[in-house]
Amino acid sequence: MESLIHYKITEDTSKPALMIVHGLFGSLDNWQSLAKKWSENYRVISVDVRNHGKSFHSDDMKFESLVHDLLAIMQHENVHKINLIGHSIGGKIAMEFAILHSELLASLVIVDIAPYPYSPRHRDVFKMLQSIDLSTLSSRQDIEKEVRNQLHEDGVVQFMMKNIRRNENSLAFEWKFNLQVLVSDYLYLIQRVPSLGYGGCTLFIGGEDSQYITKETSIHLFELYPNAVLEFVSMAGHWVHADNPIEFYNKVSHFLINCHNQNLSDKNNPLKIASE
Repeated sequence: MESLIHYKITEDTSKPALMIVHGLFGSLDNWQSLAKKWSENYRVISVDVRNHGKSFHSDDMKFESLVHDLLAIMQHENVHKINLIGHSIGGKIAMEFAILHSELLASLVIVDIAPYPYSPRHRDVFKMLQSIDLSTLSSRQDIEKEVRNQLHEDGVVQFMMKNIRRNENSLAFEWKFNLQVLVSDYLYLIQRVPSLGYGGCTLFIGGEDSQYITKETSIHLFELYPNAVLEFVSMAGHWVHADNPIEFYNKVSHFLINCHNQNLSDKNNPLKIASE
């Protein structure tokens, strides 16, 4: 049996499936409050991308492999169609999923990322990660002090502190993610642009104060995603779902309902299906 990435799934198999894929350095824990709310209407599948969270570590971070990890969960859980939400690098994974398995998508939600080759934006974070030897530090307070010496945004510091754990054998502190692989594949992950688009129901949703979805980065967005809707969440940066979770939840939920109704309408209109 192949290895599955770590994931959580709600039990009600009668509800439509909703899969959530986090971004770089993240984990499914970052989405649990929203996942709980969505579980009222959906069978929610939250994942830890390989080399993140509690998932296995691997030298392979190719997008095709990251997509296969999602497909393997669907097959294991006997899920035939999903609404797919991806944030940041998770959004790029979702874009690739839409290319390789469009028939398995009910809708696509891309959070604060565009089909665009981004320049490096995490140099300070990688510099900090490579300069701190966690195994020499004896407490979380000591680690946080070292992190704060190099990163000055409180939200970023707290985000990175969630990525610390004790090694099961040595009990020394370590990062949850596979730092070596993320360093080596970073440019590939941020600069990969999808070769094709997706004609289904798609939402691109960014933070009003973020610079990830702009006129420049979204230049080919509607060419690749002709049925896309573009929305922005007020008072939110790149971590849209954490900065303004209520507005984010409402906008995404509204979109998902509209997609569901549109899909039902299309099924009841054989002439429209035949013309596509």
